[in-house]
Amino acid sequence: MVQQSSSGSDRVVSVRLPREVIDRLDALCARTQRSRGTYLRMAVAAMLPLLESDHWGQQAREYERATFEREFIRITSELMDEDGAVG
Repeated sequence: MVQQSSSGSDRVVSVRLPREVIDRLDALCARTQRSRGTYLRMAVAAMLPLLESDHWGQQAREYERATFEREFIRITSELMDEDGAVG
């Protein structure tokens, strides 16, 4: 495998992967003469925007759900108070 030098700002991250993923990664590295690190960096860089987008989508849905729930409770409480005052 070809070794690449890292810049001073890069940091090392360790991750456990299933054996079959490592075997496939190593086969790809052998065919292309690139390092594991090259492909792992490419994979993370490619997937990170999707993962971030999914996370922010989940956050937005949760905020919207909580907002609707608070508004529903506020409206129904007002209606109950009005009904109680009238009756």
